[in-house]
Amino acid sequence: MEEALTTARRTLVVGPNWVGDTVMALPVLEALADAGREVHVLAKPHLAPLLGMLPAVASVMERSSDAETIERIRESHCREAFILPNSFRSAWLPYRAGVAARFGYRGNLRGPLLAPAVRQPGRRRHQVEDYEELLAAAGVPPAASWRPRLTTTAGLRARTREVLARARVKDGDGPLIGLFPGAEFGPSKRWPWERFADLTHALRRARGEVQLVLLAGPKEIWSTVRIHERSGRLVPVLGADLDLAELAGLLERLDLLITNDSGPMHMAAALGVPCIALFGPTDPGRTRPYGDEHRVLYADRWCSPCFRKRCPLIHHRCMKKIEVEEVARTADSCLTDSS
Repeated sequence: MEEALTTARRTLVVGPNWVGDTVMALPVLEALADAGREVHVLAKPHLAPLLGMLPAVASVMERSSDAETIERIRESHCREAFILPNSFRSAWLPYRAGVAARFGYRGNLRGPLLAPAVRQPGRRRHQVEDYEELLAAAGVPPAASWRPRLTTTAGLRARTREVLARARVKDGDGPLIGLFPGAEFGPSKRWPWERFADLTHALRRARGEVQLVLLAGPKEIWSTVRIHERSGRLVPVLGADLDLAELAGLLERLDLLITNDSGPMHMAAALGVPCIALFGPTDPGRTRPYGDEHRVLYADRWCSPCFRKRCPLIHHRCMKKIEVEEVARTADSCLTDSS
């Protein structure tokens, strides 16, 4: 009887594919764990180190080919699934694996694959709160807090000290600001790299004691190296060789992150690091960093948010309207407020 009860509480969560969306889903995982579920998350391989940081997650099932993924789900013996993405395939996988209860929002012709199919919420709100109705459909109380939270380990913190030491960044030599010029969604979300380079000079003029680091994933190397060169090779480039857990350790050491609307933005916010978030084609009302300590710079043009990967009007003014001096003044204000 005890074994049957344990098996019945094994819960599959089909996780989002993006880093930022995964971070914004953390309160759902915590709510399920608090409700007595043993949470097993199906996710892309690069997300496994991030999900592995969470006490609420019992295991991470790496998503690969459909056939292999379906077999992994069957072998997990999960009796219920919470399907967070709204795609057809994300609902089809647990359906084909024979998971009995499949909680997901209707849409994209996937209603027959869901049991039950939950009506999508009609009210506009921050994305972290989007899954409240899925929890309610299963009788799970809402999250104790909708604010995503990440916690690093002593091992990650030691690794971070090594990374910063190699970059000659020293504790106590001034506030540490990270610059993240990337955004996985597409070029329309990226503030021009030339302005990030000019920002390094503006920040030093405003505060001579400031320390700066450029953060890059594998796909941001080109732009960050260009910024590094244009800024006089004085700002080290970090992060391209780190997994997401190690990146979290690095983000945690920052006093401030200046970033596009991106996954690292949400990670930093979940680690309690203040952010200056640069928004253009996406909606800050939906995906701003969660919390009152963050600043959002948003031109709010007539064509924004358009949610396009590339500017359909070519000029990209929603991002270009954000001036270097405005960002530098905002950064100085943030550091003053936190001192």
